[in-house]
Amino acid sequence: MLFNSFGFMLGFLPATLAGFLLIGKTVETPVARMLWLAAASLVFYGYWNVKFLPVIAISMIGNFLLATAIARFPRASRAILVVAVVLNLAALGYYKYAGFAIGIVNSVSSAQLPALSVVLPLGISFFTFTQIAYLADVAAGRAYERDFVKYVLFVTYFPHLIAGPIMHHRQMMPQFGARPRDLSYRLAVGLSVFGIGLCKKAVVADWFATIADPVFKAAATGPVPTSEAWAGALAYSLQIYFDFSGYCDMAIGISFLFGIVLPFNFDAPYKSQSIGEFWHRWHITLSRFLRDYVYIPLGGNRRGEARRHYNLALTMLVGGLWHGAGWTFVIWGGLHGLFLIVNHAWARLVRRLPALAAVAETAPYALLSLLLTQVCVVVAWVYFRADSLAVAHGMLGAMSGWAAASPSPTPLVSVLDAATIAAGYLGCLLLPNVNEMFRAHRVGLDTYSVPPRFSVPRLGWGASLGWGAATAALLGAAVVAMLAAGDSTPFLYFQF
Repeated sequence: MLFNSFGFMLGFLPATLAGFLLIGKTVETPVARMLWLAAASLVFYGYWNVKFLPVIAISMIGNFLLATAIARFPRASRAILVVAVVLNLAALGYYKYAGFAIGIVNSVSSAQLPALSVVLPLGISFFTFTQIAYLADVAAGRAYERDFVKYVLFVTYFPHLIAGPIMHHRQMMPQFGARPRDLSYRLAVGLSVFGIGLCKKAVVADWFATIADPVFKAAATGPVPTSEAWAGALAYSLQIYFDFSGYCDMAIGISFLFGIVLPFNFDAPYKSQSIGEFWHRWHITLSRFLRDYVYIPLGGNRRGEARRHYNLALTMLVGGLWHGAGWTFVIWGGLHGLFLIVNHAWARLVRRLPALAAVAETAPYALLSLLLTQVCVVVAWVYFRADSLAVAHGMLGAMSGWAAASPSPTPLVSVLDAATIAAGYLGCLLLPNVNEMFRAHRVGLDTYSVPPRFSVPRLGWGASLGWGAATAALLGAAVVAMLAAGDSTPFLYFQF
């Protein structure tokens, strides 16, 4: 079930909210509300394929028992944690990476292993990493949940289940037990945030997909012109930006209806002036997971620059593999690791040279940093989007001009397409995002501040007739786009 589907918007969400409100009025204990949300979340997950329910059920039962053992036997907690992490990664590895591993073995060995056909359970990367983080927090004494119903809700809470954010127990459980605020206020704010996210996905992201997809498809059959390759890469960069941003906004808006605030997972990453800043803004909860549970345990920056660079590279390779089992994702993660290493080396040089540090404070330097960061991000997105290394290399060859086709009399990208790409980037750069617009209403946790020099004056949301009309217009535009597309299109991050 997709957030941007009529079945969800007209059926599942209203029914779940109505049941939640009815239980809240008739039953004093918060456990009843939690049980309702947990049951609804399992229905939401099982709607895709009921065969996936045993996978997530076994994962939750096993991790709950392992967490209980960690808490009850502190002397053996480290050993139990290691076993628990290995079991989680083994399950993730089987479902997500076994086929990739067999392909590698068959490519280098004369002994050909049989192909393995495994259906990837939806959201397995997210609920696995959420539970690994919980296990680590239990071992560190930061969390421990004794109630299995509450634990099930923590793992399966449907606004975050399929595509994040990766949640921490200590952030969420106190909220699940609290009585929600005024309903009319929650409806006004939540539906406004949801409407913005739905419009980003159904109208903007899906429009850019119509530009990017034909270019990448053409690159799979032969060279494409340089201008079209760049247009396709830039269009995909905007597609994934608005697709993921739209999902994050919709998840936050849906959760706010129930009086629960999710962590911000997206905060204007294309305003970043460095790759380091980009990863503070893009998929924030995954970045923090990789930092806290991969980079820092590897040693972080505590063992010299060479080891720091190694740790950065390895962490980003893990991040790339987390997104998908394929060499394109490995290279995407490796590129970002390389970019981060260069970024840290340059920042260290700037700190050591006063003259360069002075230049770094100027607006032209900031603009150049913004453009260079975006070029790096776009080049890496080519690998992320491409179906194979050959397609990625064909796109990059065309973008560089080394392996480009001559312009076609019937180009894949029109003047209108180019104009919308330019408008899309201006919107990313100048317009405020949901985090800024709703800052006064605390719709999300852990806001990352946006540099003011690349933003228009803040446009704050308010409970007014104007904002009500704007929300209705956004929802209307999204519904029209959904009807034109045949209901809904999947979110890009659903495949992870």
